[in-house]
Amino acid sequence: MSFTDLPTWMLSQAHQRAHSILAAKLGEVDARGYDYRVLDVLAASPTPLSQVAIGSLARLDRRDVTVTLAALEEAEFAERKPDPDDARRNLVTLTATGHNRWELLAALAADAQEDILAPLDAEARDAFLGALRLLGGKSPAFDDSGADAME
Repeated sequence: MSFTDLPTWMLSQAHQRAHSILAAKLGEVDARGYDYRVLDVLAASPTPLSQVAIGSLARLDRRDVTVTLAALEEAEFAERKPDPDDARRNLVTLTATGHNRWELLAALAADAQEDILAPLDAEARDAFLGALRLLGGKSPAFDDSGADAME
């Protein structure tokens, strides 16, 4: 069997294609996957989040959260304020401009998913996504707390 027939090789090639498509879509508006992940986590939270919580929910390293938040804050998409209960940490909220940015990036990410899955009909998509959930440990039998998310 050739290495190109190995599941690990095929998954790697599919990952590279998917990542390139997503990066190109987000790049249209000068955004990165980390920006979308952090904005998505903030948009889903009804309350301000600590940087540690953002990192955990977005599945990002602490350093990547810090760098991403600095850029989002500079663009006025997010706001960091000291936590009144713990001066050692910041609480982060999404600004109104940040919410608009999140909506734009979410639409671009959705478009990317369509482009990525375009070669598959509806039945093949369902089967493929089901297989990915199982292989990624996201079936009900697994806890997904260690699963990697979109870059």
